[in-house]
Amino acid sequence: MKIFQPNWVHHDEKSIFSIDIHPSGERFATGGQGCDSGRVVIWNMAPVLSEQAEANKSVPRVLCQMDNHLACVNCVRWSGNGLMLASGGDDKLVMIWKKTLSGSGGGIGAFGGGGGKSVEHWRCISTLRGHAGDVLDLAWSPQDRWIASCSVDNTIIVWDAQQFPKIVHVLKGHTGLVKGVTWDPVGKFVASQSDDRSLKVWKTTDWSCFKTITEPFEECGGTTHILRLSWSPDGQYLVSAHAMNGGGPTAQIIERDGWKCDKDFVGHRKAVTCVRFHNSILKRSAPKTNKLQQYCCLAVGARDRSLSIWLTALQRPLVVIHDLFQDSILDLSWSCDGYTLLTCSGDGHIACLQFTAQELGTPLSEEDKNILYQRMYGKNANIDLTAQAEKEMIVENSDFLNVSKSNPLPPTLIPQQQQQQPQLGGMRQDGAGKVVQPASQPAAAIKSSSSLAAPTPILKQIETKTADGKRRITPMFIPLNDDNGPASHATNNIMPSSIEFGSKSSETSTVEIKQRAHEEPTIIPPPAERATGEPTSKLDNRLKKMATAPPQKAEPMTVPTDPQQQQQQLSAPSSTIQPAANQKLMDRTRQPATYPTGKATVIQGHSFKAFGEVRVQVQNNTVKTSYGTLSRVVGVVVTAQRVERKLWETVVGSPIVCFAVGAKYAIVCSQDHTIRMVDIKTGTPVFPVLSLTSPAVLSAFSSNSQLAGVVTESGILRIWSVPEKAVLLSTSCAEIMSGSFVTILHVSDKGMPFIVLSNGSSYSYCRKLDSWMLINSSDPVIRHGLIGNKTNAPVRNIKTYPLSTIQSYGSFSGPKTNSFAELHSASWQTSAAIAFIENQIKICEMIASPAELKYWYSMLGFQLALNGSEEKIRQVLDDLLGASHNSLDTCRTLAGDDADDRSVLGISKQLLMEDVLNHLKTQTKWQRIYTEYLDQLKFLKERDGGRDKPLME
Repeated sequence: MKIFQPNWVHHDEKSIFSIDIHPSGERFATGGQGCDSGRVVIWNMAPVLSEQAEANKSVPRVLCQMDNHLACVNCVRWSGNGLMLASGGDDKLVMIWKKTLSGSGGGIGAFGGGGGKSVEHWRCISTLRGHAGDVLDLAWSPQDRWIASCSVDNTIIVWDAQQFPKIVHVLKGHTGLVKGVTWDPVGKFVASQSDDRSLKVWKTTDWSCFKTITEPFEECGGTTHILRLSWSPDGQYLVSAHAMNGGGPTAQIIERDGWKCDKDFVGHRKAVTCVRFHNSILKRSAPKTNKLQQYCCLAVGARDRSLSIWLTALQRPLVVIHDLFQDSILDLSWSCDGYTLLTCSGDGHIACLQFTAQELGTPLSEEDKNILYQRMYGKNANIDLTAQAEKEMIVENSDFLNVSKSNPLPPTLIPQQQQQQPQLGGMRQDGAGKVVQPASQPAAAIKSSSSLAAPTPILKQIETKTADGKRRITPMFIPLNDDNGPASHATNNIMPSSIEFGSKSSETSTVEIKQRAHEEPTIIPPPAERATGEPTSKLDNRLKKMATAPPQKAEPMTVPTDPQQQQQQLSAPSSTIQPAANQKLMDRTRQPATYPTGKATVIQGHSFKAFGEVRVQVQNNTVKTSYGTLSRVVGVVVTAQRVERKLWETVVGSPIVCFAVGAKYAIVCSQDHTIRMVDIKTGTPVFPVLSLTSPAVLSAFSSNSQLAGVVTESGILRIWSVPEKAVLLSTSCAEIMSGSFVTILHVSDKGMPFIVLSNGSSYSYCRKLDSWMLINSSDPVIRHGLIGNKTNAPVRNIKTYPLSTIQSYGSFSGPKTNSFAELHSASWQTSAAIAFIENQIKICEMIASPAELKYWYSMLGFQLALNGSEEKIRQVLDDLLGASHNSLDTCRTLAGDDADDRSVLGISKQLLMEDVLNHLKTQTKWQRIYTEYLDQLKFLKERDGGRDKPLME
């Protein structure tokens, strides 16, 4: 630590009452008494910090001097962005100074470097008149939204820093001179200290007095000229100026948690006049344990002319300096880099203390500080103040009056009517004991968010408020919580389309399987995902009771570990028949589970797959001939009485490694690289025997059973249109496998392949682009996007929501909750979230998923409303308006490219635009953009055929 007292910093031997370092650290300001008026001087910091700069006559010392105040200046404070300087004095005025390029209307050079001329020019841009007495202290709020001034008129005035000289509120309640004011770093409170022996905490939401603290100040006798209190940068501690404990002067520590007053800083012999916390939260390794410590640092000055430096991690002061001046210490200021402290005294001098990182520690980054704020207070300081500013904004559009802005709800992927449907209430049992589901909602039934009922909370919860204003929510029941998603949305919102009772696996099931035309396929997660602890069966208690009664020999449901078994679950949707109590289940031998290796593995034992009433059974090496061993493939039909009737039988000359069954066809793949396509009713071949370069490891049918696909060991992918007997896609997965292998293959009804690799990444192939599209990987933007936008449990409905279903199979873990508390606290997170959403939209367009396209456009509107910029919002809305909005010819008939520009995947762009605008309504700051584009949208709707024309095309 170094101490330096520059004797050239003075106010003509008059008192210096205040000092403050500019956020850049290049200059500092002092305020006090001038010759015949109040004086504000802006000094160059370089000569204070460097002996060489001090000795160099070409380096100016005084940058500007302003003698505009009519009486002594008691306080000077720089704004957080460094653009403005505020000064308050005995003339009852607060002056706001701003740097100008010319010397018109600014300060006057008086002495120091620069030959009697000001090096910089600072002009008073606003004079704030409102106090009836001397102004003693000033404080800028976080983000410079407001500035508070306190006075001997017993009031605190909060000024609007965006609209000087507008007064936001006058805080009244003190019965004595108010001598100090400070802001909570997250903008929820402002605190003041007065001669009336009290400290008051005021709420910024309604400017009411939230807490009055008197006990530590009851013994205080004669007070000081100023009482500069300070709030710690983490918001946890408020430290007052003059307090008393056992007859001795102290600086009182007030804890935000319960506003407890059981600790104080003791040691000064006379009243404490000023306290100033270091601007940053500091960190360092503990000397003995090497554990990382986070703490705050503060300086305390008193009338005994001594200065003490404290760390909240230590019980004793870091350093104490006695008799630093000849008079009381009146003000303190830390530099933004955290290693320089300036202090001033009533004797007209200042002192500079320079520390090192080893002595004080290292400041936390802004990103880490915002994450800390989010974890402790629920909101980033930036977001909190923006919301407060928006609360005071005048509402110009009536559409914004009835919209709740307190907690905007993100859009949900599953339509609301499906979310609220009970998991069992919509099911019934028919006469044969079958579990029957109602027909699922059609995917095309997409409604604008404006027409949907307001979302209702899924969970019942108890909400309480603590003494410091924080909300605490105690959930009564949180079903099926997902580790990486918010608990309040972590319920399974999908009606299970197949419920298995006692099934062994999809290949050796003891229960017959029947396909219903209206059902959606359900996907079973691979073993890698089950290892993360995600539940594989999401049944409520009623279903579990049905699954266990009556007691039979059915075994618990298991998830297939073989890739062929996973694929059968993925591509052959099924509902399961519950056996009657008097029926005897057929016992079959369970084969040991085989885990995917990327190699073709011969099917062991007896295995079958079914579609509807038809079942295809496979048994390898069952027929011995002089030519070699043959494998049997048998087609059977299961009657309503559970009787099997053989339809056909054929033999294959090579062991079978995988097979799949569709509504009309079955595909059988052998170890000798051959592939056979047969009719499941007759067993006759549909194709001649095909041969690829290596044996197939996965095979699948599309949900409409018109397309069949295989993936081989070497990564060759083939998709055929079976009715047309033609190849639809021929490509290779080798370019994306890079040491991994395919574990899941799905073929959409439009011939779009989706694959999941063993490393967790997933892809889809686009024939138009002749390239693989990345669906999921360990990419940080994708990880952040999937976690940040996970508003419900993993979606497992491959037909209606293919993108979300495939993305739910990544085995990548997200950051821990306590280190990723705020999903948009850092500057990169907003741009990353929007980039991810826009990529999701493009994928949805390529894979033709209209339900998901609408969801991601709605999510884009939600994110833009909360964190977007005006430029980005206009870009998105202009794109949705389309090229046609540039034409004012109302008689023109839209056709060709212009007509295509009006919709995406059959969804009107006007409908998508309505969703985005509905989200903008939750933020008053976007009301003018909302009104502007709503007018354009109304014009387009009128031009296209009237107001009542439906937007869905």
